[in-house]
Amino acid sequence: MRRSLKHTNQLRKSILAFGSFMSLLMALTCPSYLIQANAQDPMDDDMGMERFFRPIGMAGALVDDGFVPNSSNDPTYTTIDYPNASLAAAFDINNSGMIVGFYRDANLNFHGFLYNRTTRSFASIDYTNPVCTTGTDARGINERGDIVGTCTDNANNFYGYLLTADGFSPVFAPGHMSTIAQGISSDSVNIVGCIHDTNMTTTMFGMLYDSAGYNFFGGMFGGLTGTGFMHNGVSPSGQILVGLFMDTSVNRARAFILRDGAALPFDYPGATLTQAWDVNAQGDVVGVYRDRAGRIHGFLRSAQGEFTSIDVPGATLTRAFGVNSNGDIVGTYVVGGVQHAFIRSAKGRGNQ
Repeated sequence: MRRSLKHTNQLRKSILAFGSFMSLLMALTCPSYLIQANAQDPMDDDMGMERFFRPIGMAGALVDDGFVPNSSNDPTYTTIDYPNASLAAAFDINNSGMIVGFYRDANLNFHGFLYNRTTRSFASIDYTNPVCTTGTDARGINERGDIVGTCTDNANNFYGYLLTADGFSPVFAPGHMSTIAQGISSDSVNIVGCIHDTNMTTTMFGMLYDSAGYNFFGGMFGGLTGTGFMHNGVSPSGQILVGLFMDTSVNRARAFILRDGAALPFDYPGATLTQAWDVNAQGDVVGVYRDRAGRIHGFLRSAQGEFTSIDVPGATLTRAFGVNSNGDIVGTYVVGGVQHAFIRSAKGRGNQ
């Protein structure tokens, strides 16, 4: 009887961890789910998750051109929201300061955006694929200015794209229902993300698209054991990849660094959930973690393995999604139930 009870408790813990991981994946990758979801999972904090995935911005005149230092008086945060949007998120930034993300307009439609920090101007991005019936997002940008992202159809299938000066081209792995293009190397040779079919756990694997075609990572494809694998970031040279997965051996969502074919899982110290979202040329990694109280924070992991928590002053939730070689970090935060995009820069690194 004791053995049976112990087994039941372990099973419950596994189910809870799996459910939390699933809520997280849906929140980060599925806009329609976000619109319908409620903030019931601890990682969701007090924010309705419909405010999260496809950016809804409020930029232009609503952009805060000033700096808001945090209590340490070290990093500087600046809000960037697309004009007249109800929600916004910034996903990546290149060394020239060009930022990509997404926003939701007044009609609840999702669009990608490109923000120019020099001119403080926005451009909206909409993938011209006819299957894109429920919106577009922009997730990665390289030094050339090439952009990757996705759109979704009515069934919540994802269709990746590459946008260059020549226009859009598809990034879609043959034989799979969904392909998410999340990051791109400086030479545009390496595009990373994930594929998934019937679910975002057992059929979701990290993806690398290069001159040799599509390569997959995790589970039956090797690299790490678990479920729900996703490559989120790639260094400018294409030599370092970072991502997230569900480590079924410990029933916890974890981050990983992949270099020269060797994968290193890691956790933010004391965290119950860790995700890696981007990596720069130096090997610095940014991402998201959940603390033991259920609060969501961004983090910076230096190339030497030192961690720094990232929290926008006054925010109830902060996520870090992109980092460039200058150390500028972009992401999203929530204040008063409203989601905004932000840039975090160290002092002396120039204007926003």
